[in-house]
Amino acid sequence: MARRTPAAIRLDPRRVAAWRLGRQLIAPATATSPEEIAKRLVGVQAQVVSAAALAVALRSDGLTIDSVPAALAGRRLVRAWAMRGTLHAFDADDYPVIVGALRRRDTWRRPVWFRYFEVTEPEMEALIEAVGVVLDDARPRTRRELAEDVGRRLGRNIDRQLSSSWGTLLKPAADRGYLIHAAGEGNAVTFTRPSRWIGRWREVDPDQAIPLVLRRYLAVYGPASTHEVRRWWGGLRSTFIRTALESLGETIVTVDVDGSQGLLAAADIPGIEATEPFAGSVHLLGPFDPFIVGAGARDALIPSARYGRVSRTAGWISAVVLIDGVVGGIWTSSRAGDQTTVTVELFDRVTRTMRRRLAAAVDRLGVRLGTPVTLAFGPVHADQPASVAGGADAD
Repeated sequence: MARRTPAAIRLDPRRVAAWRLGRQLIAPATATSPEEIAKRLVGVQAQVVSAAALAVALRSDGLTIDSVPAALAGRRLVRAWAMRGTLHAFDADDYPVIVGALRRRDTWRRPVWFRYFEVTEPEMEALIEAVGVVLDDARPRTRRELAEDVGRRLGRNIDRQLSSSWGTLLKPAADRGYLIHAAGEGNAVTFTRPSRWIGRWREVDPDQAIPLVLRRYLAVYGPASTHEVRRWWGGLRSTFIRTALESLGETIVTVDVDGSQGLLAAADIPGIEATEPFAGSVHLLGPFDPFIVGAGARDALIPSARYGRVSRTAGWISAVVLIDGVVGGIWTSSRAGDQTTVTVELFDRVTRTMRRRLAAAVDRLGVRLGTPVTLAFGPVHADQPASVAGGADAD
């Protein structure tokens, strides 16, 4: 007789939303260090460093947007290419676990990839290993310096490939734990080897790391379908996810949130069921916030009719207004001298009560930014990158 699949456990979406705000350190925002936040969130997207700085500050009790740059310079955080091939900030002590899982993210090992970049698989393997050897002397290098040193070792000209602005050929070396971004070396982007940079390296078996990272992801972003896990991770083969889930066994179950099914740790269900839904809570999250980027059960988080306002063209993720843990609007900002103006566009009408709650949320934002902030209402254009503290940082 075929084995019956247990029915999905139904969960109240309002309780799930409130529970996730707590797991994400948003409500209450009580974290005391960037490392605590980065570890809890399994990394903070840091393609735009200012966005990562705001995401951390808004989850804290006392941190500001200067806290992330300081933690990077102090080697308490590391910045490296990781999930989805984008730059993230990680807790330095936790980074070996992330690398252990990333070692199975070999999205480059495809014929079409080799043809496009005009490289063979053996040549790519040699390049990855050469990057690790060159950076093992602990001296940070610019992209040009790294390309020249690797080229001399391999005996061929790889300057054009390695000098790509998005570092496509360097990302596999990061996945293997050979390369991170150095900090505090002036304005130029420099690279170094993490085992030399943070000084407390350890090897983590991928077969242990992937289930651990998956369980931690679900504990913060869940419930999430396997599709949503793969979207967050970027390129992890479904076979690895299945193997990881099998290793976790009955500790992971299927739940239903307002018609959408996803995976969740069975141990988290009592906590969700005991969580009181919010009534009128308002939180502002900046662009590229992990809450949105990594979200599972996305249909219950972002109204389908507004999805294009949140996830925009060219990969931009809007700054959002959360109302009771669900996206209820978007916002942007502008600065004139010492004054910052936050312009909010809600998806529903603005009541007098909502104005007061938004004003309080903007005041909290101003404390983390260290600048006076004025609230305004108006359209937020979909083609305008929203960022409080600056634009995109080069990789």
